[in-house]
Amino acid sequence: MAEAVEAQKRLAFQIEPLILPNGFPTLVHISLSDKSGDSAVIEYIGGQAKVYHDKRLTVMTNEPTYDKQIESLKQYRTFGGDKPLPGERTPSDRFVRAAYYVNGLPKPASRAEGAAYMFSVIRNVSVPFGLGDPDKPNIASTIFRTVIDLTGGRYYFESTYAPKVVWIDFAKLDFSKGSGERELQVEKNIFSLTGDVTQRLAPAKPFVFGMNKSR
Repeated sequence: MAEAVEAQKRLAFQIEPLILPNGFPTLVHISLSDKSGDSAVIEYIGGQAKVYHDKRLTVMTNEPTYDKQIESLKQYRTFGGDKPLPGERTPSDRFVRAAYYVNGLPKPASRAEGAAYMFSVIRNVSVPFGLGDPDKPNIASTIFRTVIDLTGGRYYFESTYAPKVVWIDFAKLDFSKGSGERELQVEKNIFSLTGDVTQRLAPAKPFVFGMNKSR
């Protein structure tokens, strides 16, 4: 983790926000974790990277800035304050609920149970379909959820359009040089996919990043 945090200081990154259908750009956060349990959150403010590096930083939502999220947390019960858990769909409220429920998770007896525990928290703080607010275009319905088992090498994916969880085992993949890129078109086949879909990965063309040229 320390190596990754240091690399972002030395390497040049191009951040391209995704433009939503309503014309609003997305905000960009980067969350990093490793097998040791270390964590870091990187966000870009005014074009400059702000890094929060601490293994206690296990929760992140879209906004506000991370320093304000951490400060706000202190107002609530179990975090030093006396306010009850908030229940709105806003990123700030979901941040508090996620931090609370993650801290209360029991130790899992298996890798599958650990993934199930994490999904229980993510589902709790997801934004359901409907009840959109035109005055708050930054609050959108959750369309997918993922859990990564860093120790066991398994990537779980759940689409909110289908009641199924699928996963890929990294140990079963060939990462050797020249093995080529592969993909799984989940959204096109979500109703026919279930469980371990590692063997359903298909060859794919490399993703090409765009580059902005200054004049």
